[in-house]
This record gives sequence, structure tokens and C-alpha cells, in this order.
Amino acid sequence: KVVPFSILAGIVGFTLQNIGLLELDQGALERIVYHGLALTFIGIGLQKPPKKAVNQDAIAMGLGISIMAVLQGLVAILCIAILSNFGEPLHPGIGLLLPLGLNQGPGQALSMGNAWEEISGLESGGQIGLILAASGFFWSIVFGIPLAIYGQKKGWIQPSKKQIETHETEPNEDINAHIMIIAVIYLLTFGFLHALSTGPLAQETKHMSMLWGFHFLIALMLALGTRSFWSKIRFSLSNSTLTQITNTTVDFVTCSALIAVQLSILKENIFVISTLSIIGMIITWSGVLYLSKRGFHRDRFAHAILWFGSSTGTLPMGLSLLRIVDPNLQSAAPASATKGAVFALIFSAPLLLIVMPYAISQWPLGYPSTHYILLGGFTLYALIILGFWKNLANLGKYSSYTDETQDT
Repeated sequence: KVVPFSILAGIVGFTLQNIGLLELDQGALERIVYHGLALTFIGIGLQKPPKKAVNQDAIAMGLGISIMAVLQGLVAILCIAILSNFGEPLHPGIGLLLPLGLNQGPGQALSMGNAWEEISGLESGGQIGLILAASGFFWSIVFGIPLAIYGQKKGWIQPSKKQIETHETEPNEDINAHIMIIAVIYLLTFGFLHALSTGPLAQETKHMSMLWGFHFLIALMLALGTRSFWSKIRFSLSNSTLTQITNTTVDFVTCSALIAVQLSILKENIFVISTLSIIGMIITWSGVLYLSKRGFHRDRFAHAILWFGSSTGTLPMGLSLLRIVDPNLQSAAPASATKGAVFALIFSAPLLLIVMPYAISQWPLGYPSTHYILLGGFTLYALIILGFWKNLANLGKYSSYTDETQDT
């Protein structure tokens, strides 16, 4: 099995939907994508991190996710600025949806695109965000799968027999009880967001839209924060059961996101969307391959696969690609992604909470001068994150996928 069944199902569903042989509720598909991403993070956050996970790898993953979002935003704004000089001025939100769609995922891109459509008149903003996110899935398939197969043939990832045995002998708790715990955490997530939506932020539409888009990170923090609580009430969480639930959720999210793309919106914006998507893929591909060999202590190729998938099609796609070479998710990469999400949130916060709202608020009166301010800001921020990475995660210490360290 090379191509995950969820991807094949998504491609088939998208094809049947757009030739008129299948009719599915668009809103239902989008809700599956939105809610499924948070459920995936809860399932991973509840798992006990493997002993081989190291903090520096988690820092590197968090910084890596952030730097890729910044680089994608930089090239997108540059592209929008250039295209605007040769034709009608383009809404900056179209460019900013590239890092949201590729790096944050269809749920985030959809919610922010809809918000910007209401706030600043970004026409079809939600669908453009969803299409850019779906294009990331396409790049993950076209480039991620061959990369995974190539790395596997080169022997860059080889889970040990001991790890597999440890995973299989883990106690298997009642799957229904695990689902109940995940549901409780998600209920707490929505309760928290609902409480905030009735407070001062409720009057700031763009802030609340952004906050609801971050629901999956809030869910992750609640999962991490309550993980030890379940053992105190004598309930032993099983990593194997949680992995089974998470993998199923990943499949549903991946499939639904691919089917949810509306072909008519894609046709109307084909030139801008394809230009942004191709440029975003090039910077992501080259950045991940170059930096992953230099920024992780162990399982570097596993980190590279997961990172590329996460930076083009969100964490579920990254996990789908990783499962090609690491079916039981036993490498250190998933744990690094879980821990690193906190660092990614911290280092991406200025981009999401300051830079993007500023860019949207300046449209249209502040342009084209705001383009140059954004380009300078993105460049400076990229250099700052690379500086943190070099000092905190020993960026540049290695130069290949196979020079594994011996420390544990």
C-alpha cells in the first residue's frame, strides 16, 4: 500500500462530485475538516511521548513549522505585489491564505478566508483558502509519496524491532472509553471558546474568527494538560488505541478536504491560485529538504516527511505520508510534532495576530506601500526564527539523514 486509501477516496470523491455523479453536502465536508483536525491533535496529545523524543527535536519542529509559514507568506506577498503591478490590485488576503492553507490547514484557511470576506471584501475568500489547502494535498501526493518511497529504499528510516514489540504489548483499553475522553476534551475546548466569544473579544469579529480557527491548538493544550489526570482516576490511556482513533480521524479529514474543493471557484482564480501554489510548493520542498538534515538529532527523514506533509497539507497529511514508511508511527517525529506545536504557536503568534490583521486592515487605502512593509517584516522575522533555531536546536550541526547521534 503506497498511496493512503484516504487520499485515493478523496480523489475519487472529488472527481465524482465535480462530474455530477455524486452530491455531498459542502457544509458537512467543511465541518469534518474543521472538527477532525482538533480531534487529531487531541488523540496525539493524550499519548505518552516515546522515550526517544528529545526536546531539541521538538523545538526544531516547532521552529521549522514557523519558519515555513513565514517563508510561504514572504513569497506569496512578493508574488501578489508583482502581479498587482502588472494588472488590477490583488487583495493581500489571497497571498496570506497561502501559508494558512498550506501550513495551518483547510479549517484555518476556510475560517480566516470567510472572515476576511466579511471584513474587507475578499471575494470567495473561504473557498480560495480551501483550494490552496487542497493544492497542498496535491503536492503532498505528487512529491511527498515519491520522496517517502525513495527514502525508504535508501534506508533512511528503520524502526527497531524492540520498539515494535513494545508498542504491540501495550494494554489495549476500551476504545469507547477513549472516544469519550476525546469528546470530553473537545467539549471543554468549545466551552472555553464560547466563554471567550461572550466576552470583550466578541466585539472583534476578526479576532474571534482567528481564535475559533485556533481551536485545534487549544484542544491540544487541554489534551496535554489533562493527560496525567486520567491516570490519577485509575484510567490507563493506551497509545495503541489512541493511535487507532487518530489514524481513523486522519483518514476522514484527508478525504473530506479533497472532496470539498469547488471546481468553479478554482476555474475563476486559476492563474493566481496556481502561481501561489507552485511557488509555495517550491519554497516548502527546498526548505524542508535542506533544513531537516541539519535541524534534528535523530529520525531526520521521518521528521522531513512529517514536516513536508504538515507544511503542505497539515498534520493529518504529514501523518499519512509518515505512515508509508512508519506504519505504526513509532519514530520520534509524531512526538516532536506534538511538543513542537506549542513552540510553533509561540513563534507564529506575531505573524497570525499582528502581521495578518495589519495587512487586512490596510486594504485598499494602504496599498501598494504596505506590500513593501510586509516584505521587510517577513524577511526580518524569518532571520530571527533562523537565529533561534541555530541557538536552541543546533541548526547546522548535521548535513545528512543518516548521521545519527548515539545519545538517548
